[in-house]
Amino acid sequence: MRHLTTPYLQCHFRWYRDCDYHVGLGATITNAINRVPLASACKVALEYETRFWEHLDNPIFGGLTETDIPGIGWTTYPSYCLNCTGPATLLASYTTDVAWGDIWVSVSEAEHVQYVVDAMAEIHGEVAYDQYTGNYRRKCWREDEFANGGWAQPTIGQHQLYIPEYFKTHKNIIFVGEQTSYTHSWVASALESGVRGAVQMLLELGLVDEAKAAVDKWMGRWIEV
Repeated sequence: MRHLTTPYLQCHFRWYRDCDYHVGLGATITNAINRVPLASACKVALEYETRFWEHLDNPIFGGLTETDIPGIGWTTYPSYCLNCTGPATLLASYTTDVAWGDIWVSVSEAEHVQYVVDAMAEIHGEVAYDQYTGNYRRKCWREDEFANGGWAQPTIGQHQLYIPEYFKTHKNIIFVGEQTSYTHSWVASALESGVRGAVQMLLELGLVDEAKAAVDKWMGRWIEV
């Protein structure tokens, strides 16, 4: 076990859930930590020898396919380097369905990937088998020790209730992460929360000018519309 002594702590909710650092926080922020559900999602990317989808009878250049094959979700085609030669990768499956996100975690990686390979052949034909190199990458957020889920998915009323608590400092703890942003679930929301947390800490330390400078630099105040 690692021990840390610090006057302030800035951390993500999911990290706090798994650590042994508990200081008797208030009821509302404790409920926010424990009760906001996390979405479950999985992605499978497959590598092919060529960009065969660009040479079908009905060629596909970028965009996505949404299929009714269970557990696949969306297939996304690269919109860069169109008509390039050589190997290329498809985001063959991206499912954000809560049920399937959890189901795939209980299935072996090999079985999951083969299911996606078969689905690509069902959609595109035998060429998807012929061109598959055997290289793949799979990501299921439930299995990520640092995430435990894809993103915050608050139920009705939770966001309105907990947002004010996220912006407070609780016994020298400042919480950040996409869950704490108004527009949760996005990478931009996570980045915004990091800036907000840094500014919040600067203000706690009495560094008002530094906090203003951080806001001006990182929160887009230089943009004129």
